[in-house]
Amino acid sequence: GNETLNIKLFSDSARSTQVGSTATVTITDTSNSSTYTVTPSASTIDEGETLTTSISTTDVAENTALYYSLSGTGITGSDFSSGALTGAGTVDSNGDFSFSHTLANDATTEGNETLNIKLFSDSARSTQVGSTATVTITDTSKTPSYTVTPSVSTIDEGETLTTSIST
Repeated sequence: GNETLNIKLFSDSARSTQVGSTATVTITDTSNSSTYTVTPSASTIDEGETLTTSISTTDVAENTALYYSLSGTGITGSDFSSGALTGAGTVDSNGDFSFSHTLANDATTEGNETLNIKLFSDSARSTQVGSTATVTITDTSKTPSYTVTPSVSTIDEGETLTTSIST
């Protein structure tokens, strides 16, 4: 952290009689230049695919625990077939770690969703470090549709009607 240097002038060698006022200098700690980068494997991903998020740090000690969360409008644990909405990782000797989530191919038509990936320095997830990464989850589920097509729109008694059904 920052340190304070007090400069005093004394009239005796025992430094018991101060003359003048104390001058104060703040020494700013510049050694804390930690950086945190959150990089998902894709910016857009389909349901059913696996998303790997890589965390890169500089000036963060090896074995430091960092905590992540996944959130977004409509994002719940059921959006994933593997991986949790919150978790933690430990920085390795290169300043990195990663985690993966497989998106559920849920067959529920809900439209595309935006996933926010955030990194925190504390387990309470109150101190965010780095920027939020955003991933669009493409909804691959389709609402079933059926089309019924008769061969004619008007028919006489005794004639044959053929009907096609497509999905």
